[in-house]
Amino acid sequence: TYERSWIRDGSLTSTALLEMGVQDEVKEYLDWYSRYQFPNGKIPCVVDQRGADPTPENDSHGEYIYAVMQYFRFTNDTSWLRTKFDNVVKAVRYIQSLRNERKTDLYRTGSAEQRACYGLLPESISHEGYSSKPMHSYWDDFFALRGLKDAATMAGILGETKLRAELESM
Repeated sequence: TYERSWIRDGSLTSTALLEMGVQDEVKEYLDWYSRYQFPNGKIPCVVDQRGADPTPENDSHGEYIYAVMQYFRFTNDTSWLRTKFDNVVKAVRYIQSLRNERKTDLYRTGSAEQRACYGLLPESISHEGYSSKPMHSYWDDFFALRGLKDAATMAGILGETKLRAELESM
């Protein structure tokens, strides 16, 4: 299990490293991890010697976006940020597709429990205890919101005003 790289751990460890002035290794990590993004925009929760794991963990997309923004916050490297922006936009679109699963009439007008889930991300196994039965996890929603906010900030930095407005209105 520990011969794997988890984006959750990688994003938070990257922040700690950046706080200590370590930048090159964070950049290398993010450049490496970016290569494993799925064509639909999904960010794998973990990568190992076999490649990207397709396990449905819905926190990874926002964690990746957060890590990219953290690197920029500490380096102000706009050129590098531009190279990751397509990855970020794809991850945003994937988050939107997940949210859309809970923005249907069923969740808008259904039972009180269903209405409470309107717009949230669907169940996943973002916690080891959930692997036998996917469950809703608020940290999926937290990281999705964090990622969407960071993506809007990036769009503004890069002059992508239309996308920034779209993301800020979500």
